[in-house]
Amino acid sequence: HIGDISAQAMIDVLRDKDSGVCVDSESFLTTASIVSVLPQDPSFPCVHYFTGTPDPSRSIFKPFIFVDDVKLVPKVQSPSFGNDDPAKKLPRFQEKPDRRHELYKAHEWARSLLENDQDKGQKLMRIMLDLEKQGLEAMEDILT
Repeated sequence: HIGDISAQAMIDVLRDKDSGVCVDSESFLTTASIVSVLPQDPSFPCVHYFTGTPDPSRSIFKPFIFVDDVKLVPKVQSPSFGNDDPAKKLPRFQEKPDRRHELYKAHEWARSLLENDQDKGQKLMRIMLDLEKQGLEAMEDILT
């Protein structure tokens, strides 16, 4: 990729299981990945692509540009337990709440589909990669 390091090239690197960059084993799992495009021209925005879910080979990189007054996306926020949070109750950490956000739960469902129904899993993966490609192209248009 000399002279042509693109966001897609970096995403491909992060998905590379053969090199050991992307790990999916019983003892260790790549938990999330990010690729950032930092333009040399300060008038252009920095674009960050987050998976927000484990195993980038099965996750989609979603574009994000930090702006003032950004609106939080509820589907990627872990649930809040307020005063009932085991980290706040005494004695601490006696319970283990389900902190998975909706995107993580959807990722788990997709992973199960990939493992248990190859045809439907591959179709879903093609759809997700197409959505990722659309996001990459839209951000490239913004930067050019």
